[in-house]
Parts: sequence; C-alpha cells; structure tokens
Amino acid sequence: MEFSDVFPLVYLKIRLEGSTRYEAVKHLLVDEMQDYTAVQYAVISLLFKCKKTILGDSSQSVNPYSSSSISVIKQVFPGADTVELLKSYRSTYEIIHFIQRINPNSKIIPIERHGDQPRIMQASDHAEELVQINERIKQFEESGNRTLGIICKTQAQATQLYEELSQSHGMIHLLTFSSERFQEGIIITSSHMAKGLEFDHVIVPFVSESNYNSELDRSLLYIACSRAMHALALTFHGASCPFIS
Repeated sequence: MEFSDVFPLVYLKIRLEGSTRYEAVKHLLVDEMQDYTAVQYAVISLLFKCKKTILGDSSQSVNPYSSSSISVIKQVFPGADTVELLKSYRSTYEIIHFIQRINPNSKIIPIERHGDQPRIMQASDHAEELVQINERIKQFEESGNRTLGIICKTQAQATQLYEELSQSHGMIHLLTFSSERFQEGIIITSSHMAKGLEFDHVIVPFVSESNYNSELDRSLLYIACSRAMHALALTFHGASCPFIS
C-alpha cells in the first residue's frame, strides 16, 4: 500500500466503524504543518478534540504538491484561531533576503542582524568544487564557530560527499535517518534531514541546473539555505540552477 493511500483509508475506517479518541490529551502540538495533507488533518481532528497548536512554514515543504497552507488548515479546523509567525530570529538579514530570491512567495521577515553576503562559487569541474568546499571548511575551522552543515539535495549525494571529504577531514559526521544523535562540528546531510536544524555556517554543494530544476528542488534548496545562521555558501560546476541565477 502506498503511504499516500493510508490516511484516506484510516479516515473512512473511523467514519464507518468509529474509533477511540485520545481524551487524555489536553493539548496537541503539530510541528512542520506544511508536510501534512488535508486528509491527515481530518484524521487528526477526529482523533483529538482538544485544543491544538499547529506550526510551520509553507515555504519549507518537502513535497509542495501534497502540502498544506494555513488556508487549507482553516478549512479542516474552521473554528481555530490562526496566527502566522513570520519573523525569523535564526538567519542574518542578508541570508533571509537571499532565500527570498529562491522562493519569492516566502513571507519571512528578518531581524536587523547583519552579516556577510551569501557566496555563490562556480567551479570548472567536480574536483575544483571539492577544493572550494574544502576552503570553506577551513574558513569555518578558523572562525571559532561550533557547527557547519554541508547540506546536499539527497542522502545519496551526502554519502558520496562524506566519503570524498572524510579522507582529509577526520572530524566530519554523516547525519542519516539511522543516526542516534546530533554531533557538533562538521555535519554532512540531506535537506530532508536538515529540516528543523540550524548551523552557524552552511555549505550547499552541487547547486547546478541539472541538480536543482523542479518546484520540489526549489523547496529543498530553500530549506538547505535557511538552515544557516551566520554564513552561507553555495557551490556548483556547470550551469547554475535557475533559482540562484
């Protein structure tokens, strides 16, 4: 059974047969609201009759074709009080304005904390791109900051890059769904895994036209870049993706 088919069937089962509600729960908190579909919220509304707090950013959906906005959530919970939390306290003013170029629909508002402009670095080939990434790693190590996230589009790309960089950097960690804990230092991971995390510095590699070109790719790139608090760099070889050109 496809995962997308599960919740419609659960909804029908509850409607036809009934279900035990979670009456002991007095308040339900739902994070990453954009990653739940309307039918998933319909199931939640049947199981939990308590008050709810639903949070998220519709610009950070990992699947923009089956995500939910505040307007969709209001249809499921018509009596709910809704408040959009738009101000970002994570990233500098310059990083926020850069990610708004990636997704012009983003309503995020930056605080007046300034830093360096994000850097876009073009290489002639894969080998030179690795050199540029190593240079950024060295700058991070000299900065005195604690965390660097190297955020790839896919977990396969993250694993490959980890194998290439770990030969020269012993303190690099690969973050996957099977990781038991979050390590400080240099983390290589995917956009899916990076959701909800933040790093002092972020490097987003392989930002080429061939790698980032769909609306889903736009969301993944937005997520990756918005993880940066103080410094952001993007690297690519070949033609740059349309979202940063």
